[in-house]
Amino acid sequence: MQFQHVLAQNKYPNIDNEYSKRQLDSMLHKYQTLHDTLGLGYTYWAYAKNEEKAGANNSSPITNLRKSMECFLSIKDYHHYYNLRGAIGSHLMDRAFMKNFAQEYIGGAVTYFREHNEPETEIGHSINLANIYIHENNFEAALPILRRSEMLNEIIKSEMYAGSLHSAYSDYYGRLKNYKQALIHIDASYEIAKRLKIDWLEAVSLYFKSKYYENLGNQDARFKALRVSENIVEANVNLYQLKKEVYDNLQNYYFLKKNYSKANEYAIKAKQTVEFIYFSKIESDFRSFSEYNLMEKQRLVVSRIALQKRLTDIELEKVRFRQQMYLGLLILTSISLTLLFIAFLNRRRISKMKGIEVDKNMHIGTLNALINGQELERQRISRELHDGVGTMLSRIKFLMGKGTSNEKITQLIDDTCSEVRTISGNLQPHALENFGLIGALQDFVSRYSIVKPSIIFQHFGQPIDLGINKNLMIYRIIQELATNSLKHANANEILIQIIFSSENFTITVEDDGIGFDEQTTKMEGNGWSNIHSRVNFLQGQLNLHSEVNTGTSVTIVLPNN
Repeated sequence: MQFQHVLAQNKYPNIDNEYSKRQLDSMLHKYQTLHDTLGLGYTYWAYAKNEEKAGANNSSPITNLRKSMECFLSIKDYHHYYNLRGAIGSHLMDRAFMKNFAQEYIGGAVTYFREHNEPETEIGHSINLANIYIHENNFEAALPILRRSEMLNEIIKSEMYAGSLHSAYSDYYGRLKNYKQALIHIDASYEIAKRLKIDWLEAVSLYFKSKYYENLGNQDARFKALRVSENIVEANVNLYQLKKEVYDNLQNYYFLKKNYSKANEYAIKAKQTVEFIYFSKIESDFRSFSEYNLMEKQRLVVSRIALQKRLTDIELEKVRFRQQMYLGLLILTSISLTLLFIAFLNRRRISKMKGIEVDKNMHIGTLNALINGQELERQRISRELHDGVGTMLSRIKFLMGKGTSNEKITQLIDDTCSEVRTISGNLQPHALENFGLIGALQDFVSRYSIVKPSIIFQHFGQPIDLGINKNLMIYRIIQELATNSLKHANANEILIQIIFSSENFTITVEDDGIGFDEQTTKMEGNGWSNIHSRVNFLQGQLNLHSEVNTGTSVTIVLPNN
């Protein structure tokens, strides 16, 4: 595998080299034209590496790492596939809401490289996995991984990994309040980082050291370590997460010293860093990563169903072959009754298998429709960001250059923030996760309470939680139906009603608008397509009734399971 990797790197872009955006785009076009998946995999990886080095607010390596990973998976290059999964996991592990994804991605990489006896590749992912467990205070799980990483480094003898191991051990002992051992390891990590000029490890070591001195009551040593760490993180654009922690600790230090002006100065710096992080492209990619992960799992389900269908086809062919043999045997032996009996059994079996095949084809079609609907939803959000937020920001920039009053510019900024919150809420309603389906729908209705038509929301019976994914689909169905009424019905009142029962629950969305003729109006478009695909996926039934000038009523019955 290593020999093949060297040959490929001689032919394709070297992921560790620096390239201009123009060069990378040109290589992508070249390999796309040639349908060279391996070349695309290396180019997307090189693109991601260059974005990591740039560290710009408007660049993110996550998307290109994911594309590279998918390229290597499609050609069954599992060495690079799992290496890239581990790399993506290393970006996710510092975000609390992405810890589960990080553990899944890095854990998979560790397992693969351990099974294939590749210590040079396993060790980096193994140290990251240990750090995840340490951050969760799961010391029993972390310690065996640290010990194995030590053993691996005795084989490969990497001073860089030795520094990372000392840093991990330091955090391990620090969380156990064994500050003596923690300081021994962090001093070793710091010396290696300085010698090898590894900025991030040097800054992390100093930050850990400051935390230990704080717990030991040595504020002067704490301050000294923080200031040196501050100089490093401010010179390195990629360390913005650590920069925020350093600013928070310096603000705390000055507050304890009653130097409130300096404390306020660092509080402002910390706030500015948080805003930089939130509005950076990489953080935007993290927030949409859970949706991608759900789609990836759905694609795997589709692949498994397609495989089962192929196996069914093979079995069907075997049955047909056996039928021909039986027919020949029966003709030779002239046992007509046995011939008729076996033929009957085989016909019934073939009919059953064809029925299974039809059901699986319908399931595949439903899942594909769901995936297409999710892709269209992402395209719609992209257009909203470009046409709405992008236009507003351009206008603000233009007005600032023209000397427009601060009051007007502030109003435009408030409008832009409101637009961003609206788009964010549509992408992943926070109320759905925090308060469940009923709470999310109440929040949705309240947002339209100040406009006409009025929306009435009712629910009866004991609410049943079907899980976040199904709840999100149900929320999207109701949102789409209500939006159709708001946009097209010209109604005075819209009713949203949910009735829970022991076996199923019923959703009704009605309006008193202009309605339409069901016989002459075609129910087409992405909105209705998304509604039907989601109802089919949830194994529900949809009933539509509408008449001109009397309004429209949509009733959906879904099973509780």
